[in-house]
Amino acid sequence: MRTSLNNIKETDDYLLGLLSAPNALVFEARMLIDAQLQEQAALHKQTHSLIQQYGRARLRADIEAVHTQLFNQPEHSSFRQRILRLFKG
Repeated sequence: MRTSLNNIKETDDYLLGLLSAPNALVFEARMLIDAQLQEQAALHKQTHSLIQQYGRARLRADIEAVHTQLFNQPEHSSFRQRILRLFKG
């Protein structure tokens, strides 16, 4: 179990560019001779990408919710008018 966690940490550090140059080279060499490690690193990289995409989508949704609240609710009409005046100029 501990070895697995260490492999995950090392793969994460490699993908994030946190390994020193010599350690990164050793990791790359290990991937060349270990197809399973190479596959795990590829899946780990894909997971990073999916998490990043989810985070961006979530941020867009949060921004849209704030926009909707500020520009559509009557109690924020003075704010909306001030913002619109900035862009009319």
